[in-house]
Amino acid sequence: MADDVLTFAGYAGSLRKNSYNRMLLRALAKAAPAGVTIRELDISDIPLYNMDLEDNPPPSVVRLREEIRTADGLLIVTPEHNGTISAVTKVVIEWASRPPRDSVLEGKPAAIAGASTGYYGTVRAQAALRQIATIEEVYFMVDPELRVGRAAEKFGAQGELVDEALKAELTAFLDAFANWTRTIKNRRR
Repeated sequence: MADDVLTFAGYAGSLRKNSYNRMLLRALAKAAPAGVTIRELDISDIPLYNMDLEDNPPPSVVRLREEIRTADGLLIVTPEHNGTISAVTKVVIEWASRPPRDSVLEGKPAAIAGASTGYYGTVRAQAALRQIATIEEVYFMVDPELRVGRAAEKFGAQGELVDEALKAELTAFLDAFANWTRTIKNRRR
């Protein structure tokens, strides 16, 4: 893979078909700049983490881990449930980070985004996610942040992004994430 071409694995921490976070992830994929591809991870069949299965995980977990391992960066689009990340968001991190000797998150550049119907977007969920995944040696991009508030006003009935200012923000966010990923990759060489 050429240094100027990047592939990001991305997932929305919601299983709801019409979740705003899934809409945001798909809008990010459409807004990707030249040389950046976002592959949406299918997490619908990922079971709750079970340490008894760590050394012989289900096929869906093996697939998930390999998709994250081969990606240049990880894009996590998390909802905010009860002031923190969703269980769905966390279960992906749990499986991806285990077993510790083979964590696919170690040294991985990552970015967080999120959408909610409230005014503040997913500010608390993103802070909680940074605390959890820092232990896993994930290199989170800090700036810019992408917290989409009042999501119901930003997306149309078919799930398409209708807010022009947000479209521009998504492109700037992905440009910054591409630069962040290249910086981390160059440091690790």
